[in-house]
Amino acid sequence: MKRRLALLLALAASGAGAQEGRPVSYGKFLDLIGTAQRRVLVYVPYLSDPQLANALRAAVVDSARHVRVVVLTVPFFAAKEDSLTNSLALAGAGVVEAQVNSTTAYVLVDDNLFTSAQLGRTASVTDLRVLPRTASNTFLTWYMGALKAGRTVTSYEAFIRIGGRLK
Repeated sequence: MKRRLALLLALAASGAGAQEGRPVSYGKFLDLIGTAQRRVLVYVPYLSDPQLANALRAAVVDSARHVRVVVLTVPFFAAKEDSLTNSLALAGAGVVEAQVNSTTAYVLVDDNLFTSAQLGRTASVTDLRVLPRTASNTFLTWYMGALKAGRTVTSYEAFIRIGGRLK
């Protein structure tokens, strides 16, 4: 799994000079989640940004679009009471915990792959970039392997983690 992530990072670095390796505004990124048609696959070590969590939650509950939302996270951070991944699990998003050795977040919105070291932690993301389309396949291979190695957070477990109260 580490090799696949290293390959993904290498592809990201090589694509930084390409046109698709350009910076993206955080507002535009949230808008793309709001208009996603097929899938939003997220790897974020720790999700405490309410704007991102609300955009993901809106995609989950929008019954007209039927967007698949899956969040891959790290168990240590997901178990925290203030982790917003727990509220996403309650909303119906697939939340999977896996031991992943990366602090960089990745989000695949339909076929566009975004990356940022700040994503999920703060609403003032300044390093958000869209990666080349060739990186999407590498990400998907890595992501599916990490999901298989992970453990799904149940709605009951998420409810208990947030202290039995809705946020």
